[in-house]
Amino acid sequence: MYVVSYFTDADEALHLGYSHDGHDFVTVNGGRPVLRGMVGTGRLRDPFIGVGPDGLFHLLATDGWTSPCIVHATSADLLTWSDQELVPVMAEVPGAHNAWAPEFFPDRRTGLYHLLWSSVVEPGSSAEGRDYEHVGQNHRIWHCTTEDFRTYSDSALFFDPGHSVIDATVRELDGGGFLMAYKDERGTNNLATAHKDLHLTTFETPGGPYAASTGPVTPSVVEGPSIFRRGDELVMIFDHYLEGRYGAVRSKDGVDWESVALTLPPGMRHASVLETPDLAALPPQ
Repeated sequence: MYVVSYFTDADEALHLGYSHDGHDFVTVNGGRPVLRGMVGTGRLRDPFIGVGPDGLFHLLATDGWTSPCIVHATSADLLTWSDQELVPVMAEVPGAHNAWAPEFFPDRRTGLYHLLWSSVVEPGSSAEGRDYEHVGQNHRIWHCTTEDFRTYSDSALFFDPGHSVIDATVRELDGGGFLMAYKDERGTNNLATAHKDLHLTTFETPGGPYAASTGPVTPSVVEGPSIFRRGDELVMIFDHYLEGRYGAVRSKDGVDWESVALTLPPGMRHASVLETPDLAALPPQ
């Protein structure tokens, strides 16, 4: 079973959809939110759901455009959630303006879970007055680690290719190592721009060294990649955020990608796909 978590422009809250085949997704709860933000700015943007060391589903989400914190909550069934908390991942980093699109992935060799997000760090400047929604800023990928989602390491730079990047997502490969997709955030928000597309790299150890990046593997202008396995292939979905639609590509080897058509929930923004055993409690569309 595949569960997709997302927000919409009309409702910055947690929405869910699901699929039994990884191709046709239907909405949960009639397309209405299953959880609204209760802390910080009250927003749940870019929701990501993964399974933690306790076997529970762990939600991470962006707390608005200029918050140094991310939102965290847990659930056993994806419908009833714990109290939300703000994790101040960038609060102690001088000059940190934001913490966008948090995700996590496990490193089975160490038992650590790596949280990733995108941040602008410019000591001596302020996030106030900047048009983050429409104007690109100078982001890099940051991270911290945890064993239990209660205590966290200090935050540190995770990936810096020498230019602005956002929206990193990582998947462990069956043969070992990790595949990471990310958005090249250079360029401008118009369909004729250079960049604003997705690239790939691989690494054996979280934090690098990284293999030479490949791509773009998508058209412009897109963001918010999420990678899941469907049968013998990897599928990556991404948000055509200026056009109000979603796209997808697939690959047998994580190197060569081709377009594929999926049926996804309408109005979906910055979605993440979770592979999980069937959950009979999820309500129909």
